[in-house]
Amino acid sequence: MGDPAGIGPEVLLLAVDEMDTAEESVAAYLFLGDASVFEMYSSQLEGIDPPQVVASAGEARAAADEARPGPFLLECAPVPPGLVPGKPRPAEGAAALAAIQTGAELAASGAIDALVTAPLSKHGVAAHAAGFKGHTEFLAAIDAGAWPVMLFAAPRPAAGAADIALLTTHLPLATALTMVRPRIVAAALRRLHGAWGARFGRDPVIGVAALNPHAGEYGAIGGEEPRLLTPAIRAVAEDGIDARGPYPADSIFLRNDLDVILALYHDQGTIMAKRAPWPTVNLTLGLSYVRTSPDHGTAYDLAGTGRADHQAMLAALRLAAQLAAAE
Repeated sequence: MGDPAGIGPEVLLLAVDEMDTAEESVAAYLFLGDASVFEMYSSQLEGIDPPQVVASAGEARAAADEARPGPFLLECAPVPPGLVPGKPRPAEGAAALAAIQTGAELAASGAIDALVTAPLSKHGVAAHAAGFKGHTEFLAAIDAGAWPVMLFAAPRPAAGAADIALLTTHLPLATALTMVRPRIVAAALRRLHGAWGARFGRDPVIGVAALNPHAGEYGAIGGEEPRLLTPAIRAVAEDGIDARGPYPADSIFLRNDLDVILALYHDQGTIMAKRAPWPTVNLTLGLSYVRTSPDHGTAYDLAGTGRADHQAMLAALRLAAQLAAAE
């Protein structure tokens, strides 16, 4: 459910309702959170009932197999009375952490087929889990041996639209720039090639974004491109990986010959993902299961107002269902 004081519970209810009425929907949905939260938000949404409480993921799967209507809810993240949309308390951070912890464990164990996460407050969760940086790192730590790649996926089928992957995620920019090294970039390209190909069924064409304006302008605006990026691209080419560039970051996103773009730091990729003409989906590659999320935050200013747009959550649900069905 994400942060119960944010828009997560509301957009989940709206998106699942639309998925359940869509012809392509063949998935069953198990909400993770607190029944009182979903009851409160559903009471504000016309024609949407709260999810049915079940005792386990197994009970939800059995009910779905018997064609019993859902969605279902596993109560795993209690929220004390007094919840006010848009006004998070410490208790909301604890509940968000409990819900994602349960989801990660269920997914890693195979009890569920895919995990879709609603937005939470990193600051609110970090108060209860020291060092928490975000979903990506947290899920990888629970999924033994995972080495995640944060990918912002375009809708499928993605005609002419490139996905966006990140070399570095939630790091200060000064720290992220120290990670731009040939060995690290080459390792990221190999992981991206393998994980993207495994998830989408073919080898990708990968474009590498440059670090400096105009890709360094032949050394006039920095020498990192030939010194740090080109050697990594050449190294992976020896492994049969089709990586191209480095291309100037202000034009690489306009190219139509790439399947996925490797951005070097968080905002270099996420700004373009958020500006895309379609709702991009945050897809974590490298986990043992499918995990998606909408590409937006808690939007406390919209929580409980009825003005939250659920299209990004709908896109996350659709991609999760497509990828889980393909496994």
